[in-house]
Amino acid sequence: MDFNSFLTSLGTSFLICVVLMFLFTWLARKPGNEVVYYPNRILRGLDPSEGGRRTRNAFAWIKDAFSATEAGVVEAAGVDAAVYLVFLSSVLGILVLSGIVLLPVLIPVAGTDHNVNAHAENSNGTFNNLDKISMGNVQEESPRLWAFLLGTYWVSFVTFYVLWKAYKHVSNLRAVARSSPEVKPEEFTVLVRDVPRAPPDQTIKDHVDSYFRALHPETFYRSMVVTDNKEVNKIWEEIEGYKKKLARAEVVYAESKTTSNPNGTRPTNRTGFLGLIGPKVDTVDYCSEKIKELLPKLEAEQKLTLREKQQAAALVFFNKRPAAVLASQTIHAQMLDTWTVMEAPEPEQLLWTNLPKKLYEREVRQSIVYGVVFLTVVFYMIPISFISAITTLENLRKLLPFLKVIVDREAIKTVLEAYLPQLALIIFLALLPTFLMFLSKAEGIPSEGHAVRAASGKYFYFVIFNVFLGVTVGGALFASLKIIIDRPGQIVQMLGTSLPGNATFFLTFVALKYCSHLPHLLGCC
Repeated sequence: MDFNSFLTSLGTSFLICVVLMFLFTWLARKPGNEVVYYPNRILRGLDPSEGGRRTRNAFAWIKDAFSATEAGVVEAAGVDAAVYLVFLSSVLGILVLSGIVLLPVLIPVAGTDHNVNAHAENSNGTFNNLDKISMGNVQEESPRLWAFLLGTYWVSFVTFYVLWKAYKHVSNLRAVARSSPEVKPEEFTVLVRDVPRAPPDQTIKDHVDSYFRALHPETFYRSMVVTDNKEVNKIWEEIEGYKKKLARAEVVYAESKTTSNPNGTRPTNRTGFLGLIGPKVDTVDYCSEKIKELLPKLEAEQKLTLREKQQAAALVFFNKRPAAVLASQTIHAQMLDTWTVMEAPEPEQLLWTNLPKKLYEREVRQSIVYGVVFLTVVFYMIPISFISAITTLENLRKLLPFLKVIVDREAIKTVLEAYLPQLALIIFLALLPTFLMFLSKAEGIPSEGHAVRAASGKYFYFVIFNVFLGVTVGGALFASLKIIIDRPGQIVQMLGTSLPGNATFFLTFVALKYCSHLPHLLGCC
């Protein structure tokens, strides 16, 4: 990759960002799109079109971001949004504090050495101009390397300090939010799992009520036991389907009434597969009869579910907020696998199907999922390392000689070097979040928030082992495989020479990913 490819990558990434931002602005101004682009304003009872073009463009958020207070962010979007902004400001702080020291020190230290010129054949396909201001331009055993070592310690110190300050700030922010007078149902509730078998003369709900009433006699309010609602939901969805068909048929019937045909034409449908076969019936009468037939069945199934299909998990409500906090932090049984109590998630966050799963089942599931993640990390590294290795032009020329005529053309060469490796890695990583979220939910995690946090942890391991190690180490090993086989003792020296050149890959990778994700972040704002 040469310097022109690097500039092409940065320039076109910026151009993509600008195009997507203007596309965002154009779509946001379309009538009827307010629900998609301004949900927060609508939920707060504000007019989404207020301010006209001054507020409905891709750059209006900049002024609001600088003028907004943290309390205003919490009020408008919640604590999570404020924490995310703290995270972004922390990243910016690490970047600025590191750059203030490193840029004026390390660039002159590297730029005044001559290792690249002396060992041009070891460039490993990177562009020489930027190599001259990187650690790759420092000669072996040079005292200048101490500057880079001290720079590493400086970045580590800045990172730890900024993250420590951010952690303290976020902790205080959460404490203030939890002490707010605004009443939230989850703050008065605990989630109880691993409910033991109830006595013969009690249901699980009676068992939960008697247990917590005995432990918290003055603050216990009521409980809600998790039930198996599969049959109830099936009947309810069937009723809702007939209601929609009935409403649609009534509208069609009403619109068919005209001056020449005052009685209208009643719509009909077939009762067989997909409405294609079977006897033809009057849609309005048929749907009305089906609804009348299913309503008693729904009520009977609801009573049966509440009585006989109770699961070993419940939500317990208290009449005081401190009581719920105390209950969530108290051990309620001597046995580890009974009466597991924790803070209740928000109602819409609950994964109801995971709540009844027992402790040992969750442990087994977690072990299996971790094993699958480990194997996926290992085997996912193979295609990523292979793709990152073969998508360099030098390796493409070696593996596919017939492409030399194409890739050696200046315009095509610039585009391929600027985007091919980065796009390959971004596409591979884009497939991961959905898969990791599925695995996290399969562990038996009780809420969406916990599942997202677990999936993020797994994604972190993928980034470390596949993006960092797979691209840097894997690419270097692939490119120098013959040297390693002939002289295995020089693998460390070879890696030390090859790895600095990968810095340019990550510069373009981060730029491309940032520019492609910025419009999405604007939509979230």
